[in-house]
Amino acid sequence: MKRLFVIALLFIACAKKEPGVVRASGAPSGGGAPEARTTPPPPAVHDAKNIIQSSMEFGEFQFTDAAYSLPVSHSTMNDPQRAAARDLASAGWITLDEAGDVMLSDKARTDKRFLLRPNGILDIVPLAKKEMGEVQEVRANPDGTASADFTWRWIANEVGDAFLRNQYQGTHNATATLLVENGEWKVLKITAR
Repeated sequence: MKRLFVIALLFIACAKKEPGVVRASGAPSGGGAPEARTTPPPPAVHDAKNIIQSSMEFGEFQFTDAAYSLPVSHSTMNDPQRAAARDLASAGWITLDEAGDVMLSDKARTDKRFLLRPNGILDIVPLAKKEMGEVQEVRANPDGTASADFTWRWIANEVGDAFLRNQYQGTHNATATLLVENGEWKVLKITAR
């Protein structure tokens, strides 16, 4: 009988406890009880666009596609690299000797985008930059984050346009996951879709 009485008291105590009012600021609502924070509504489409295009994550997203590494020795190149070398030579960025090995032209020697490494690899970066398109939709996620679907495209510079023009054509789709940090929406990650 004592057990039944104790269980009844616990049940009554738990049933009477009311959850505190949750406010966006996280400030107590009277009783001093700790409270959960609410997540503000997801940003509007225009605001999401500004958040995404000014984020470091957008700058880093698929950044490696804006670079190219080319062996300087013809014997270590594959067929696509040989074709790239011919295109770069036609545009005047490099010259090819009798064996087909790469040498920097005068204009490439003074261009910071061309980095000839001691291991015989020529790195060319950047070849293009990203341009933000439009945000199509922003939706709230159950975990308190938001997802923003958007478009973007590459804008090739004169070097990228000389040999990778097809790679930089078209519009791309991606989704940014946004989260609230210190009361502001920020980009957590960007994934291609």
